[in-house]
Amino acid sequence: MKIKISLAFITIYFLFLVGTIPASLIKPFIPKQTGLQFEDISGTLWNGKLSNVVYDNKYRIKELTWKMDWLALTSLKIKANVEFNNGRKALLGVGAVAYSFTGVAVSDVNIDMQATELLPYLQLPVPVTPSGKLTLVIENGVPGDPYCQELDGYLVWHGARIDTPMGNIDLSNPNIDLSCGNGDLIASLKQNSEQLTTNASVALKKGGYFQVEGNIMGHQKLDPSILQAIAWIGPKNAKGETPFNYKGRL
Repeated sequence: MKIKISLAFITIYFLFLVGTIPASLIKPFIPKQTGLQFEDISGTLWNGKLSNVVYDNKYRIKELTWKMDWLALTSLKIKANVEFNNGRKALLGVGAVAYSFTGVAVSDVNIDMQATELLPYLQLPVPVTPSGKLTLVIENGVPGDPYCQELDGYLVWHGARIDTPMGNIDLSNPNIDLSCGNGDLIASLKQNSEQLTTNASVALKKGGYFQVEGNIMGHQKLDPSILQAIAWIGPKNAKGETPFNYKGRL
Protein backbone atom coordinates (compact mmCIF):
# COMPACT_ATOMS: atom_id res chain seq x y z
CA MET A 1 0.00 0.00 0.00
CA LYS A 2 2.81 2.40 0.92
CA ILE A 3 4.54 1.62 -2.38
CA LYS A 4 1.38 2.55 -4.37
CA ILE A 5 1.01 5.80 -2.43
CA SER A 6 4.67 6.63 -3.04
CA LEU A 7 4.36 5.91 -6.79
CA ALA A 8 1.24 8.04 -7.01
CA PHE A 9 2.99 10.91 -5.22
CA ILE A 10 6.04 10.64 -7.48
CA THR A 11 3.81 10.60 -10.59
CA ILE A 12 1.86 13.67 -9.47
CA TYR A 13 5.06 15.50 -8.57
CA PHE A 14 6.62 14.61 -11.94
CA LEU A 15 3.57 15.93 -13.80
CA PHE A 16 3.70 19.08 -11.71
CA LEU A 17 7.34 19.63 -12.66
CA VAL A 18 6.67 19.02 -16.36
CA GLY A 19 3.63 21.30 -16.27
CA THR A 20 5.65 24.19 -14.85
CA ILE A 21 8.59 24.08 -17.29
CA PRO A 22 9.12 27.70 -18.45
CA ALA A 23 8.30 28.26 -22.12
CA SER A 24 11.47 30.35 -22.44
CA LEU A 25 13.55 27.16 -22.31
CA ILE A 26 12.52 26.28 -25.89
CA LYS A 27 14.01 29.46 -27.38
CA PRO A 28 17.61 28.13 -27.74
CA PHE A 29 16.29 25.03 -29.54
CA ILE A 30 14.54 26.93 -32.37
CA PRO A 31 16.86 26.72 -35.42
CA LYS A 32 17.68 30.09 -37.01
CA GLN A 33 17.02 28.68 -40.47
CA THR A 34 13.31 28.38 -39.66
CA GLY A 35 13.04 32.14 -40.13
CA LEU A 36 11.01 32.47 -36.92
CA GLN A 37 11.66 35.37 -34.56
CA PHE A 38 9.76 36.74 -31.60
CA GLU A 39 10.21 39.54 -29.10
CA ASP A 40 9.07 37.83 -25.92
CA ILE A 41 8.02 34.42 -24.65
CA SER A 42 6.18 33.80 -21.39
CA GLY A 43 4.18 31.19 -19.54
CA THR A 44 4.97 27.49 -19.44
CA LEU A 45 5.73 24.88 -22.05
CA TRP A 46 2.10 23.74 -21.75
CA ASN A 47 0.38 27.11 -21.59
CA GLY A 48 2.42 29.96 -23.06
CA LYS A 49 2.47 33.12 -25.14
CA LEU A 50 4.67 34.64 -27.86
CA SER A 51 4.68 38.37 -28.56
CA ASN A 52 5.49 40.14 -31.84
CA VAL A 53 6.15 37.01 -33.88
CA VAL A 54 7.89 37.48 -37.25
CA TYR A 55 8.33 34.79 -39.89
CA ASP A 56 10.75 35.17 -42.78
CA ASN A 57 11.17 38.89 -41.94
CA LYS A 58 7.79 39.48 -43.55
CA TYR A 59 4.80 37.86 -41.87
CA ARG A 60 3.91 39.30 -38.46
CA ILE A 61 1.59 38.29 -35.63
CA LYS A 62 1.23 40.54 -32.61
CA GLU A 63 0.33 37.79 -30.13
CA LEU A 64 0.22 33.98 -30.22
CA THR A 65 -0.88 31.79 -27.32
CA TRP A 66 -1.05 28.03 -26.97
CA LYS A 67 -2.51 25.56 -24.52
CA MET A 68 -1.63 21.88 -24.57
CA ASP A 69 -4.43 19.31 -24.70
CA TRP A 70 -3.53 16.80 -21.99
CA LEU A 71 -6.20 14.32 -23.13
CA ALA A 72 -4.44 13.96 -26.50
CA LEU A 73 -1.52 12.30 -24.69
CA THR A 74 -3.75 9.27 -24.04
CA SER A 75 -3.82 8.66 -27.81
CA LEU A 76 -0.04 9.18 -28.11
CA LYS A 77 -0.40 12.67 -29.59
CA ILE A 78 0.98 16.05 -28.64
CA LYS A 79 -1.74 18.57 -29.38
CA ALA A 80 -1.91 22.31 -28.78
CA ASN A 81 -4.86 24.65 -29.14
CA VAL A 82 -3.55 27.88 -30.63
CA GLU A 83 -4.92 31.43 -30.77
CA PHE A 84 -3.31 34.42 -32.51
CA ASN A 85 -4.19 37.99 -33.38
CA ASN A 86 -2.85 41.30 -34.64
CA GLY A 87 -4.88 43.48 -32.31
CA ARG A 88 -8.39 44.87 -32.22
CA LYS A 89 -10.31 44.72 -35.52
CA ALA A 90 -7.39 42.93 -37.19
CA LEU A 91 -6.34 39.36 -37.97
CA LEU A 92 -7.78 36.83 -35.54
CA GLY A 93 -7.27 33.07 -35.69
CA VAL A 94 -7.73 29.85 -33.75
CA GLY A 95 -6.85 26.24 -34.50
CA ALA A 96 -5.25 23.03 -33.29
CA VAL A 97 -1.83 21.60 -34.14
CA ALA A 98 -1.11 17.93 -33.39
CA TYR A 99 2.01 15.78 -33.65
CA SER A 100 2.00 11.99 -33.59
CA PHE A 101 3.99 9.08 -35.03
CA THR A 102 2.36 9.81 -38.42
CA GLY A 103 3.52 13.43 -38.47
CA VAL A 104 2.04 16.91 -38.06
CA ALA A 105 -1.62 17.79 -38.66
CA VAL A 106 -3.80 20.87 -38.22
CA SER A 107 -7.54 20.98 -37.59
CA ASP A 108 -10.40 23.32 -36.74
CA VAL A 109 -8.53 26.35 -38.09
CA ASN A 110 -10.56 29.55 -38.42
CA ILE A 111 -8.93 32.83 -39.47
CA ASP A 112 -10.67 36.19 -39.98
CA MET A 113 -8.97 39.28 -41.37
CA GLN A 114 -9.63 42.42 -43.38
CA ALA A 115 -8.70 42.23 -47.07
CA THR A 116 -6.52 45.34 -46.73
CA GLU A 117 -4.22 43.43 -44.34
CA LEU A 118 -2.94 41.43 -47.32
CA LEU A 119 -1.59 44.46 -49.18
CA PRO A 120 1.89 44.50 -47.54
CA TYR A 121 2.44 40.90 -48.72
CA LEU A 122 1.30 41.32 -52.33
CA GLN A 123 3.39 42.41 -55.28
CA LEU A 124 0.88 43.49 -57.91
CA PRO A 125 1.58 45.00 -61.36
CA VAL A 126 -1.07 47.73 -60.83
CA PRO A 127 -2.15 49.51 -57.63
CA VAL A 128 -5.35 48.06 -56.22
CA THR A 129 -7.28 48.57 -52.98
CA PRO A 130 -9.32 45.56 -51.81
CA SER A 131 -12.08 45.79 -49.25
CA GLY A 132 -14.20 43.27 -47.39
CA LYS A 133 -13.47 40.53 -44.88
CA LEU A 134 -11.66 37.22 -45.48
CA THR A 135 -12.54 34.02 -43.62
CA LEU A 136 -10.29 30.97 -43.94
CA VAL A 137 -11.50 27.63 -42.57
CA ILE A 138 -9.42 24.43 -42.55
CA GLU A 139 -11.23 21.40 -41.20
CA ASN A 140 -8.21 19.11 -41.59
CA GLY A 141 -4.76 19.53 -43.06
CA VAL A 142 -1.70 17.29 -43.28
CA PRO A 143 1.59 18.52 -44.85
CA GLY A 144 3.06 16.42 -47.64
CA ASP A 145 5.34 16.46 -50.67
CA PRO A 146 5.47 19.04 -52.10
CA TYR A 147 2.75 20.88 -50.17
CA CYS A 148 0.07 18.67 -48.67
CA GLN A 149 -1.09 15.14 -48.18
CA GLU A 150 -4.56 16.08 -47.05
CA LEU A 151 -6.48 19.36 -47.08
CA ASP A 152 -10.15 20.11 -46.51
CA GLY A 153 -10.90 23.80 -46.29
CA TYR A 154 -12.28 26.92 -47.91
CA LEU A 155 -11.81 30.68 -48.14
CA VAL A 156 -14.68 33.18 -48.36
CA TRP A 157 -14.25 36.86 -49.22
CA HIS A 158 -17.27 38.61 -47.73
CA GLY A 159 -18.36 41.87 -49.38
CA ALA A 160 -15.46 41.65 -51.83
CA ARG A 161 -14.58 44.76 -53.78
CA ILE A 162 -11.49 45.89 -55.68
CA ASP A 163 -10.75 49.53 -56.53
CA THR A 164 -8.32 49.99 -59.44
CA PRO A 165 -7.20 52.90 -61.66
CA MET A 166 -9.29 51.33 -64.46
CA GLY A 167 -12.45 51.18 -62.35
CA ASN A 168 -14.04 49.42 -59.42
CA ILE A 169 -15.17 45.78 -59.33
CA ASP A 170 -17.88 44.42 -57.07
CA LEU A 171 -17.18 40.69 -56.60
CA SER A 172 -19.98 39.93 -54.09
CA ASN A 173 -18.81 36.93 -51.98
CA PRO A 174 -16.21 34.77 -53.81
CA ASN A 175 -15.74 31.26 -52.47
CA ILE A 176 -12.56 29.20 -52.85
CA ASP A 177 -12.51 25.49 -52.01
CA LEU A 178 -9.08 24.22 -50.91
CA SER A 179 -7.91 20.65 -51.45
CA CYS A 180 -4.93 18.46 -52.40
CA GLY A 181 -4.19 16.52 -55.55
CA ASN A 182 -1.06 14.34 -55.75
CA GLY A 183 0.61 16.65 -53.24
CA ASP A 184 -0.31 19.80 -55.19
CA LEU A 185 -2.32 22.56 -53.55
CA ILE A 186 -5.62 23.01 -55.42
CA ALA A 187 -7.86 26.08 -55.13
CA SER A 188 -11.23 26.13 -56.92
CA LEU A 189 -12.77 29.60 -57.26
CA LYS A 190 -16.46 30.41 -57.75
CA GLN A 191 -17.46 34.06 -57.97
CA ASN A 192 -20.65 35.70 -59.24
CA SER A 193 -21.86 39.30 -59.00
CA GLU A 194 -23.81 41.79 -61.12
CA GLN A 195 -20.52 42.91 -62.66
CA LEU A 196 -18.46 39.75 -63.04
CA THR A 197 -18.66 35.95 -63.03
CA THR A 198 -15.55 33.79 -62.61
CA ASN A 199 -14.93 30.05 -62.34
CA ALA A 200 -11.32 29.00 -62.06
CA SER A 201 -8.96 26.35 -60.75
CA VAL A 202 -5.45 27.10 -59.47
CA ALA A 203 -2.87 24.35 -58.95
CA LEU A 204 0.36 25.09 -57.08
CA LYS A 205 2.94 22.48 -58.04
CA LYS A 206 6.38 21.41 -56.92
CA GLY A 207 9.10 24.01 -57.38
CA GLY A 208 6.65 26.89 -57.17
CA TYR A 209 5.13 26.20 -60.57
CA PHE A 210 1.46 27.03 -60.96
CA GLN A 211 -1.35 26.64 -63.46
CA VAL A 212 -4.50 28.77 -63.59
CA GLU A 213 -7.40 27.87 -65.87
CA GLY A 214 -11.05 28.78 -66.04
CA ASN A 215 -13.60 31.18 -67.50
CA ILE A 216 -14.48 34.82 -66.86
CA MET A 217 -17.48 36.84 -67.97
CA GLY A 218 -17.96 40.57 -67.57
CA HIS A 219 -21.51 41.97 -67.36
CA GLN A 220 -22.90 45.30 -68.50
CA LYS A 221 -22.62 46.90 -65.06
CA LEU A 222 -18.85 46.41 -65.14
CA ASP A 223 -16.72 49.44 -66.00
CA PRO A 224 -16.19 49.62 -69.82
CA SER A 225 -12.40 49.82 -69.48
CA ILE A 226 -12.37 46.55 -67.50
CA LEU A 227 -14.73 44.92 -70.01
CA GLN A 228 -12.27 45.88 -72.74
CA ALA A 229 -9.37 44.44 -70.74
CA ILE A 230 -11.22 41.10 -70.46
CA ALA A 231 -11.69 41.11 -74.24
CA TRP A 232 -7.91 41.29 -74.63
CA ILE A 233 -7.56 37.94 -72.86
CA GLY A 234 -9.02 36.08 -75.83
CA PRO A 235 -12.19 35.19 -77.74
CA LYS A 236 -15.44 34.25 -76.04
CA ASN A 237 -16.94 30.77 -76.16
CA ALA A 238 -20.55 29.88 -77.05
CA LYS A 239 -21.72 30.83 -73.53
CA GLY A 240 -20.18 34.29 -73.75
CA GLU A 241 -17.37 33.38 -71.34
CA THR A 242 -13.72 34.17 -71.94
CA PRO A 243 -11.54 31.08 -71.29
CA PHE A 244 -8.05 31.57 -69.88
CA ASN A 245 -5.13 29.29 -69.11
CA TYR A 246 -1.85 30.49 -67.60
CA LYS A 247 1.26 28.69 -66.43
CA GLY A 248 4.18 30.17 -64.55
CA ARG A 249 6.37 30.10 -61.49
CA LEU A 250 6.16 32.07 -58.28
